[in-house]
Amino acid sequence: MDDHEWYELVKAGEDDGWRLVWERVVEPESKSMRSAEMMARYSITAGDLMGMLYEDMMARGRIKLYRDDGGSFEGWLRRYVRGYVLSADPNAHGEISIDATPDSDEGGKDWDLPSRDDNVERKEAWNVTHLCFRDLWNEDPERAYIHLLKTRFMLSSEEVRDFLDVSSTANVDKIFSRGVKFMREAWSRHDRNGLLDK
Repeated sequence: MDDHEWYELVKAGEDDGWRLVWERVVEPESKSMRSAEMMARYSITAGDLMGMLYEDMMARGRIKLYRDDGGSFEGWLRRYVRGYVLSADPNAHGEISIDATPDSDEGGKDWDLPSRDDNVERKEAWNVTHLCFRDLWNEDPERAYIHLLKTRFMLSSEEVRDFLDVSSTANVDKIFSRGVKFMREAWSRHDRNGLLDK
């Protein structure tokens, strides 16, 4: 079946669609070199990944985010599965950064999150960051994944290219730059207390 038919079956919760998700997405990813080692290290099974994917797609309704415009449905689902593997690392829970790379900070403004040791302000900054990242995810999950991998997991453009099967490192950098710009604009919308000005 083509991707559109497969997507419709998955969206409807049909067994045939989800069987293909297991055979073409979850099981192959769990056996891939990039994921198998981390899964063994953090005691994750392929069944765990399938459960998380089903919960995200069906219970949380994220299946509706798929554009069904001729892109790879398998690749789209696999990005979610790889994200579950990455997020299992207990040492990778730092803040999601909205820092721009030096050559992409066109306005010359300091976009760092505040470093003041004030618990209320830090919590608010974290909440604003989450709102911004949610907006980025809803706008473009691939861009959000690239932003997350480069800023939170500190992967190089080459590693991101290989991990997400992006066509080139230049494309990774371009998508990342757009993600940074989107996060800045989202921060401006959500930052009601002027945290970046403090």
